[in-house]
Amino acid sequence: MLTALKLLKSNLSLQLLVIVVCSLLFGHLLPESFQATFYSISLTLKEFLLFVLPAVIFSCTFACLLTFRGKAAIGFMVGLLALVCLSNFISTLIAYGVGMLNIKHLHMLATHVAPVPVDELQALWTIHFPKWIPNQIALLLGFVVGAIFSVYPHPLANKISFQAKHIVTLFLEQVFVPVLPFFALGFILKMQHDGVLLSVLESYFSLIIIMLCTYAVYLTFLFGLAANFNLKKWARYLKNVVPVALTGFSTISSLATMPVTLSAAEKNTGNVDIARVVIPATVNVHMVGVTIAVPLMAFSLLLSAGHTMPNFTDYCLMAYNLIIAQFAVAGIPGGGILVMLPTLETHLGFTAEMSALITALYILFDPAITITNVLGNSALVIFVSKLFKRLSPKTVPAPTLAG
Repeated sequence: MLTALKLLKSNLSLQLLVIVVCSLLFGHLLPESFQATFYSISLTLKEFLLFVLPAVIFSCTFACLLTFRGKAAIGFMVGLLALVCLSNFISTLIAYGVGMLNIKHLHMLATHVAPVPVDELQALWTIHFPKWIPNQIALLLGFVVGAIFSVYPHPLANKISFQAKHIVTLFLEQVFVPVLPFFALGFILKMQHDGVLLSVLESYFSLIIIMLCTYAVYLTFLFGLAANFNLKKWARYLKNVVPVALTGFSTISSLATMPVTLSAAEKNTGNVDIARVVIPATVNVHMVGVTIAVPLMAFSLLLSAGHTMPNFTDYCLMAYNLIIAQFAVAGIPGGGILVMLPTLETHLGFTAEMSALITALYILFDPAITITNVLGNSALVIFVSKLFKRLSPKTVPAPTLAG
């Protein structure tokens, strides 16, 4: 019993699973005032997160760019970031294609959603924090300042970057992540009260099967392409990344998996220098698992709420914002989805309840998402190593990490 309680206390995915199940089974037994209180708390936490989000975006983007040093590395940095953006964009296009191929099945599930009752749950209070700086401006400032000090490094800039990101990470890890289950609880109770939770949950099994199949096919193809579809080399690449997948599953953290990812990258590329700059610099920005999972989850929730799939033009605009948001992701559980909520609300019309539900879904599926992220990074470093050797085998020095 004690072991189970310790596991529940330390495992955020398990906590959210328990919350969803308990809300589904027993949520209706709570007095409506209790449900409204939890809903109000969730709304307040969401508003506070949006208030501090610009600081999170600036500090993480600034710190990301400072992983590079010197003028000789700036071209490599730009090329690497361009390749990361291209890879993330391709992943979002794959998600759109998969979503369109499964739209009939998802739409069929959506017809089971019960209409929202007239007496939907209302918040007891609402708090609105001031919007002191737009997220896009914070992101732009992070890019500009980070680029300047990556070319012209200064000890004070490195110190400020480290301390800012440290403070933000401590806040998220020690304050926000522990209350994340309560953040989800209020919105889930509202959905249960309004009669839509069970209907939405019915689509999850199909969603995860679609996601896992997409992950498996795409990752297998990536390593095959990296190996020029040479079966022997293909098998060797996959064999070397098995420990990466197992570590990613157990830690549910791309950052915690990085030492194992580095070891596999060094084996697959034979280039220690490239592996040691590419993996740390892209560990929190190149997220194949995120850029496939978030759109598919969003499509499922949109259809379940009676909306239609976004057209391709609108989707590309949303995909652009999702890709840019990757540079501001903090390496914490749920960090990949937290910075994307404003984009989903702006471009897809997500409600507060849908944002909370996709956050819960993301964390529940985080092991599979993390595995795909770290394996995607393992494939990317092979492509970067080959491209670097082909374009500048002798004249361009290998980049070095900032101290």
